[in-house]
Amino acid sequence: MAWNGVALEVLTKLERYRFEPRKMHAASIRGERLSPRKGVSIEFADYRHYTPGDDLRHLDWNILARLDRAYLRTYQDEQELPVHLLLDCSASMAFGAPTKFDAARALAACLGYIGLVGGDAVYPTALHPQLAETRPLRGRVAFVRLVEWLRARQPDGNNLAASLHRFAHANLPSGCVVLLTDGLDERLPDALRTLGSRRHEVVFLHILSEVELSPDLEGDLKLIDAETGEALDITATGSVLQEYQRRLQAHIDALQSACRRIGATYVRVLNTQPPQEVILRQLYPSGVVSG
Repeated sequence: MAWNGVALEVLTKLERYRFEPRKMHAASIRGERLSPRKGVSIEFADYRHYTPGDDLRHLDWNILARLDRAYLRTYQDEQELPVHLLLDCSASMAFGAPTKFDAARALAACLGYIGLVGGDAVYPTALHPQLAETRPLRGRVAFVRLVEWLRARQPDGNNLAASLHRFAHANLPSGCVVLLTDGLDERLPDALRTLGSRRHEVVFLHILSEVELSPDLEGDLKLIDAETGEALDITATGSVLQEYQRRLQAHIDALQSACRRIGATYVRVLNTQPPQEVILRQLYPSGVVSG
């Protein structure tokens, strides 16, 4: 079934949340975060919705009186946060029901919405052999363009690690990198270390299906690699499934170790989890977002 975006009621629940970087990132455009540069400007920049805890001195009382809605003024002494949404477009992401790719797109839409509403610059990037130039999206109105971009992507590539290496060496501002992937590339831990060396704050959303974590298989089977097309004949005995579980856990351990080395946040996600559940029950407690 085709991916149809995210329900409006889900987005409404996410209005109050913001990305919470651990350090300041100097971007080229000013936004809604305190700038690491010295100097103060009082030049008006834009409006945004009021959220609990905001400084009431910046509340626009005229708008509140006319529309009964609370808006804050933002000024140009503040700095935007670059938020890089990296979508794994490997063919293996097409597995599962719903597919891991659809789960990743739903999460990317919700996280992109949080960034856009919060005044951040959102850079959607497809991790694909033909890695295209990424352009930032800004402002709530750009959410439609983000959804259109996500709808146009397809899981038909391979070589995830190489794509991530190319992104790491691209001339892009450092910021918050959200990697949405099933991580099924044995060279990915090395690519993560390269990414960490570029001064990004990395959030690794490891999306796996329940069938991959606990396969319920038996008998003679032909396994086909979704990315290379190679076939392997196996007999799904208890010992074979145990060896599969051992190798899968070893790979997950390697990814978690690479994340610890670069100070990244690792979050395991099931393809069946609603995106708002991942954000509210996993990313919020881990400090990736605040609200």
